[in-house]
Amino acid sequence: MEAATPEPTQRLPRQARVLFALYSLGWAAPLLLVAFTAAGALDRADDASGWAPLAIRAAAVAIVLLGLLLEPQRRWRNWRYELRDEEIDLRRGVLVVTRTLIPTIRVQHVDTKRTWLADQLGLRAVVIHTAGGSHTIPALPPATAAEIRDRIAQLAQRPDDV
Repeated sequence: MEAATPEPTQRLPRQARVLFALYSLGWAAPLLLVAFTAAGALDRADDASGWAPLAIRAAAVAIVLLGLLLEPQRRWRNWRYELRDEEIDLRRGVLVVTRTLIPTIRVQHVDTKRTWLADQLGLRAVVIHTAGGSHTIPALPPATAAEIRDRIAQLAQRPDDV
């Protein structure tokens, strides 16, 4: 029986936590908007007691604060990757941790990607494309992203490509 594939060891840089926190604003802002709108509607209702709007606002703020503090930290702590000669190993998640092994022979092409927000933090992403979809290693320094992109492209070459 063969030994299990070892866990990936490469971590994302600490700046990734800031990027993940900023991405979390994508769900936090709408949650606050809906909660405060609902609380405002209850405030205007004649039969509403005074505690319900306050409870809604307090719960929304608590959820957002916990989410913005804990979710980016957990996402960063769980993100790992490893490049091996035969495969690319990705581990990621917050509540559910997913591990993906991508055989290098299945890689069709690889890109580096920069978004405006990531660019402000000096970060890039590597996108690995296969016939089944794409996988991303986010929040890497530009030099590291370029090295990884080039290494994956090199590993993905078939003997008849060389």
